[in-house]
Amino acid sequence: MKKLRKTAAALWSTVLAVILSLSLALPAFAAFDQSVLDGVVLIYSGAPDSSGVMQYWRGTGFFVGEKGQNPEYIITNCHVVEEYINAGEALGGGQLYVMFDENDQEEAYLVVYDYAKDIAVLKLAEPTDKRVPLLLGEAEEDDLGSEVYAVGYPLAADVTVQSVTSASKGDATVTTGSIGRFLTESGTGRELIQTDAALSGGNSGGPLIDGDGAVIGISTAGSKLDQNLFYAVSTSEVRFLLDRNNIPYSLYENGGFSPVLFLGIAAAVVIIIVLVTVLGKKKKTAPAAVPAPETAGSSGAKSSVSKKTPQLRSMAPQHGGMIVQLHHQPVQIGRDPATCRLVYQNGTPGVSSRHCQVYFDEQEQLFVVTDLNSTYGTFLASGQRIAPNTPVKLPPNSSIYLGETDNTIYLEMTE
Repeated sequence: MKKLRKTAAALWSTVLAVILSLSLALPAFAAFDQSVLDGVVLIYSGAPDSSGVMQYWRGTGFFVGEKGQNPEYIITNCHVVEEYINAGEALGGGQLYVMFDENDQEEAYLVVYDYAKDIAVLKLAEPTDKRVPLLLGEAEEDDLGSEVYAVGYPLAADVTVQSVTSASKGDATVTTGSIGRFLTESGTGRELIQTDAALSGGNSGGPLIDGDGAVIGISTAGSKLDQNLFYAVSTSEVRFLLDRNNIPYSLYENGGFSPVLFLGIAAAVVIIIVLVTVLGKKKKTAPAAVPAPETAGSSGAKSSVSKKTPQLRSMAPQHGGMIVQLHHQPVQIGRDPATCRLVYQNGTPGVSSRHCQVYFDEQEQLFVVTDLNSTYGTFLASGQRIAPNTPVKLPPNSSIYLGETDNTIYLEMTE
């Protein structure tokens, strides 16, 4: 019996040692993901002044696109290219470039911009293999106080200069801070993240990165009242603009390494070893059964949800119950066959050209419906009209209708 006690004591000491060593190692897991730098670039735009002399402005941007594919779209702040938009288009001869290194640059083209949200999307003539697309994430209330990283080119400030001195990935700087709060800006209604990660002019348009290496915001401005407070436009605003213009991007999926979960699993495995060893010595004829550790997704409820596919079922007479499945991309609905997957005939009462958009939020298991400023309105089954350009989340087995109840669409999950 004394031997068993000594064995148990020794094994418990091993458990404590493992837990302690893993706890000390946890800060290393939260280090900045250096691969983020592979998706960040320096942007400069030029426009002639009233006397015809070319002036230049600098900022930061980052690539988005399909994961594993060469990207061509760049996200930045609208104010980074504002002079190019205003003076360049008015006077002619505007220039817009993405710089990969001091002597390596490519011309970019303005795709779409939103002054109110301070977001602009640029595009190269061809996809590039010189950078990779970054993954978009989304910060939530539970992330208050979490560490974040602001990446950009602060030496290339948003001021008029005549030369570029740093543009490579290695020249980008990283400042560290935390999420202070989430707020909605009055007047514009844009969603902002407040942080104390230091920003300067050249950081404008650069990504705000969370501990998982995902982009959660676009660095945009500092506080006029407090030099230690800075703001980033939430990626929820970015995703809305990208979805409306069918621009591809990839989302961060939280399926990676979790230090806390690893600690728990490691401790559980060692404890099981202790029990098996002690009970095995005590009853050699009947070794203790080792319970299989329960893994994420093993419950019947989760697996049944993951096997179901979200779909739209149109009950309009012209469709007769036609089904359109949602495959990780928003579906636009309306009369325009060039942009809509669920298409109504021209002249259909109550339906606009680009009426509304629906996508499925995999994480929340909810349908998200957005009216695209339609003429006739998008309505819930209760008759309540959805406010234009305002995403509304609905559970499976809900329904909406476009303008008239004849244009009812069911939001369903199917095996």
